[in-house]
Amino acid sequence: MFDQTQSNVIDGLLLGDASIPKNQNLFHFGQCKDRREYVELVATRLGEPVDRVLDRSRKADARTGKSYQCSELRTLSNPIFGLLRKRWYSKGVKRVPNDLQLTPECVLHWFLCDGSCSVNRNSAQMVLCTDSFSTQDVKRLQSLLSEVGIQSSLLRQNRLRIRQESIDAFYEFIGECPVECLAYKWIPEKNRTSRQQRLRPFYQQIYDLFARQGLSCSEVAKKLGLRYFSVRYVLKTHFGVSFGKNATSETTCREGVVAPSETARRAPVRAQVKTQSDLHGDMQR
Repeated sequence: MFDQTQSNVIDGLLLGDASIPKNQNLFHFGQCKDRREYVELVATRLGEPVDRVLDRSRKADARTGKSYQCSELRTLSNPIFGLLRKRWYSKGVKRVPNDLQLTPECVLHWFLCDGSCSVNRNSAQMVLCTDSFSTQDVKRLQSLLSEVGIQSSLLRQNRLRIRQESIDAFYEFIGECPVECLAYKWIPEKNRTSRQQRLRPFYQQIYDLFARQGLSCSEVAKKLGLRYFSVRYVLKTHFGVSFGKNATSETTCREGVVAPSETARRAPVRAQVKTQSDLHGDMQR
């Protein structure tokens, strides 16, 4: 029988790469050979001897034709794993159990298995690879994360992206990395806070300056201290403004207000400039 900490470790691993093979009351967990240190840690956490962690060559990948080295833990048979299989595998498919609770230990091992992170423009990006679960299960995991103070977004790939403002809370929740081989997943603190400016407070100002006062995107950006492409993004995405040579004369934005397209809005200005140019030419002749 496992204690509560061991049960939390198992739940986290099963959210990630671990499995309970069909018709076998045992626990299987493997990683690439570079992460053997982590597999040995898991064995220790579950009370298994480290010498049960074995290295082997996996079957050649069908896409690349390459064979990869891995380190695997296969426990001895134990009826408790049969009960866990019934809890995790509904009709033979891995599902998130209804009674799952996200403890720090559980989320830590979930992240060590299936978490990915990077630094883009000095800001942290963090994703949990949940695409092996159904959308319903992923939404439930999203709700469970929210209950412990971690906000996330559901991506098209059926993965969860930890929101920028919750990355610090995520690391605080799971604690320090327990193994050196996966320490790279702990993003430096200086990169965890977003340096991108929030645009939502500027939405209405951007629209008013552009559509009602006739300022160009670059003029709006300069006046509000924003980036040119941020202004275009807001106008196009949130107010339905069309840009380009074939833009329609007007579009209806999400807020229900008819917004003139860039082409239509600037047409009178172009006509006035052309008329002045023609007059200048007549005077010269």
